[in-house]
Amino acid sequence: MIRGTGWQTASLALAIPGVLVAGYLTYSHYDTGALVCTVGDCKTVQNSPYAEIAGIPISILGMGMYLAVIGLGFLRRTRPAWASTATMAAFALVLSGALYAAYLTYLEIAVIEAICQWCVTSAVLTLGILVAEGVLLWRFLGAGESEIA
Repeated sequence: MIRGTGWQTASLALAIPGVLVAGYLTYSHYDTGALVCTVGDCKTVQNSPYAEIAGIPISILGMGMYLAVIGLGFLRRTRPAWASTATMAAFALVLSGALYAAYLTYLEIAVIEAICQWCVTSAVLTLGILVAEGVLLWRFLGAGESEIA
């Protein structure tokens, strides 16, 4: 019996718009005129020194995380033998992403003193995925691998 498919679907349903938001932020990083921000001051955030790591936009990291969550979700659904590994990997990845998003949100508020609506959207999507993956991991730890696949 397949349990947790609703949570798996939720994780996937949140990761897909996450890819789109991160992709948009990456595109607008290179084409500064493309950034549309109706709430907050996205350009200030995008032009801050915190918007890149070693010259790479952090939105690319986010896109990688969202794509990995999608890939791990498909692995979990199509390869039951890998369900436990995929569940633990997805949770660890998204937990790291959520902690980093919390740090970046702190920087927006306390250091940059500007809020980016797209960054906040990404953080909220990440938090939602963390909840879904957390429930899946909790069920795996409590019920065993066969209940998650």
